[in-house]
Amino acid sequence: RPSSSTGLPSAQSQTEVHVFEKEMIYYQPTQGVPGVRNAMAEYLQNLLVTPHRLATEGNGGTTENDGARCVAMDPENIILGAGCNAVLENLCMCLVEPGEAVMIPTPYYAAFEFDLVARAGCHIVPVNTFQHHPETPPQNTSTLAVTSSSTSHHNQPIPISSYYPNRSSLDQAYERSLAETSRPPRVLLLSHPNNPLGICYPPEVVKECIDWCREKEVHLISDEIYAGSVYRAERGVDSDGQGATFVSAMALAANHDNHAISSSDAGLGLGPYIHLVYALSKDFALSGLRVRVAYTENPEILVPMQKLNDLCQISSQTQLLVERMLRASVLTADGDGDASPPKKFVDVYLKSNQANIRSRCDKLQQCLDEVDIPHLPADSGLFVWMDFREFLPTDPVIDDATGEETLESKERRERQLYLSLMKEFGLLFTPGMSMRNERAGFFRCVFTAASE
Repeated sequence: RPSSSTGLPSAQSQTEVHVFEKEMIYYQPTQGVPGVRNAMAEYLQNLLVTPHRLATEGNGGTTENDGARCVAMDPENIILGAGCNAVLENLCMCLVEPGEAVMIPTPYYAAFEFDLVARAGCHIVPVNTFQHHPETPPQNTSTLAVTSSSTSHHNQPIPISSYYPNRSSLDQAYERSLAETSRPPRVLLLSHPNNPLGICYPPEVVKECIDWCREKEVHLISDEIYAGSVYRAERGVDSDGQGATFVSAMALAANHDNHAISSSDAGLGLGPYIHLVYALSKDFALSGLRVRVAYTENPEILVPMQKLNDLCQISSQTQLLVERMLRASVLTADGDGDASPPKKFVDVYLKSNQANIRSRCDKLQQCLDEVDIPHLPADSGLFVWMDFREFLPTDPVIDDATGEETLESKERRERQLYLSLMKEFGLLFTPGMSMRNERAGFFRCVFTAASE
């Protein structure tokens, strides 16, 4: 009831209105509010570690019945920061001196080059893999200038395994790092599930990278931002045979051996060289919240990471919202319409989202198959990696010294095709050469961006 003089409620009619909760308005720990870190640790444990426990048995792990150490992510090792770029940059600032090398398997997310170079001063060394797999069809430069209808050797599909990093490719990139920086590389950055390929690396590939990094004392950062968007649970015969599509580097690197680590020790037993980055921006389509996670069990970088996070903390309001989302439960109905026990919202949402992504991907891949466009069998993320080499302009420039097409020629021909697809057909794809792909004519299609 307004008073006659001010138009405001009278003292008698005023009621308490809490615009802010107290958790929203005070300074918080720079690495994140404890309740949010606890909730995030539980969520990541269920997403990355628990489902793949059995996958680690062949890597030195054991089952609970064998007296295994029960591993779990430690909330004290989690740092929450505002956005993907900031957290990854901070992690690299703690691991890499300016001018030292970060190795990344090709093709890779193009923005890595800006995110890690602009302020952190990292030197990017691509890990090229094609020549380290005998199944990769050779590129016959003598047939590059033939017509697009050619079925020549260079247009044979590139098998999915040709993109996998292995010891040979990592050793070559290591030597390149030494030659270009006069210092050993400091980091191997894996995108797993992979952007732009739209696939997961098989567990044996990730384990080989983990073992190689530990032997060489190179830090492995596993960027698993699409871990909740794996929509094919099992690998098919077109990919790598049977088995789990995605196994996190956290599960593969975890140490379950009670003899090696005291059972009183918290964490996964990753050691100093294995690190994780994750975010809510992709799996939950929450890019505007700016919530990124780093996880490390290296005590020497935890405090520096927390201090660097002063400049990219997540607001208290957002952290409270995220904690509630991660802990929320929903009621669902069974097939008969009867209420089922409450389930976690994140589990229900991710399952529904994965089904939607798979449906959209199936439509695109069916279309590509109908017009005979080679592509990788996508299983995760929001992309399909397509082979458009048969449509490239047929005027390559060959380097007389190497007998190979020059980089400038590859980029020019691919850009001409990119512009033609966009201007003449309204198709906007990401060109592979912009992501350091080894051969021209490959494109990434983001199939979740357009409406039906």
